Amino acid sequence: MPTVLPYGTILALHRAVLATVLSLPLFLPSCPAAADDTLEFDVGGLMFGDIYHVPSHHTPEGDGATGTVIRRIFLTTDARYGDTWTGRLRFEAYHEGAFENYEFSHRIQDFGIGKKVAGHQISGGLIPTISFDLIEAFWGKRYLVRTAPDIQGIPARDLGVSAKGPLTESGNWSYRAMYGSRETWEADKNPYDKFMGAVTWRPTPSVMVDAYVDHEARPGRFDRSTYQLFAAQRTDQYSLSLVYTNQDRQDDPPLELAALMGVAHVSDKIDLITQVQRLFEPSSKGNDIAYIPFDPTATATNIVAGVEYRLSDHIFITPNVVWTHYGVNPEGVRPKDDLQLRLTFFFNYE
Repeated sequence: MPTVLPYGTILALHRAVLATVLSLPLFLPSCPAAADDTLEFDVGGLMFGDIYHVPSHHTPEGDGATGTVIRRIFLTTDARYGDTWTGRLRFEAYHEGAFENYEFSHRIQDFGIGKKVAGHQISGGLIPTISFDLIEAFWGKRYLVRTAPDIQGIPARDLGVSAKGPLTESGNWSYRAMYGSRETWEADKNPYDKFMGAVTWRPTPSVMVDAYVDHEARPGRFDRSTYQLFAAQRTDQYSLSLVYTNQDRQDDPPLELAALMGVAHVSDKIDLITQVQRLFEPSSKGNDIAYIPFDPTATATNIVAGVEYRLSDHIFITPNVVWTHYGVNPEGVRPKDDLQLRLTFFFNYE
């Protein structure tokens, strides 16, 4: 079934282009420009989606579903002022993730500025969280599947301020720190203060190990504390990474997962891609997860595997399989396996 953008989404996209242009002055510092300072910006966009069929699913809505869906459309402006100031405004039109449903919503995903200060990067606004940025940048295949912590509800954006930079002169050790405000706006839906910190060790240019912690105070016995370990290696032939995430939610159900992510470069135009995700506790987001919902009653192993064909520098197609196998739930029942067959398309002009 072809996907048709509703008039409201088309109108929102037009408004986003206008907002992108009109917001450029926000990226300027208040001080007068030096003679060699110039304002530069890039405007781009990307879009991805799937042609899919679901032979088997734990939900009646998913079982047997077939269709074509545009999952995401982004319009992005990246701004630079001199050598130290940067800014980003990104507008997102997105499908809600229900099978055989093609309604779109829209929001501002990123709206922040940054400045380099003595070798450190200070950023503020609606920005990526430090639990997300490093792993996502290394993975680089979000169009196919999000990273496992992102899928299971570790926030990817927050309204706050962050700092990152080296801890040693060699750059082998670095830090990231962030405060996420209880104020919420657009993509940020977290109405509680959150403090985040991370340290990264790079023993060689191709290897990194990252340790991340956070704490989020909530009313009653529902505080959330997370620790996350990430290890990765990148060579000319492959990239391989492992993440372990554990979140204590006090009286809420806990979150514990591990995921292995790999990309093998077969040729200049072909990559083999896989992510294997293991949930040691049932998914706390469960059926609310877009595109790849999980049964909320049982532990699970999820595998996404595909072959990426780069038709050009900007257009990719990736036939892939999404399979989720469940453990036995407390009632002694093993939920039905989920199986999706997808042809994912990706147009990247950012």
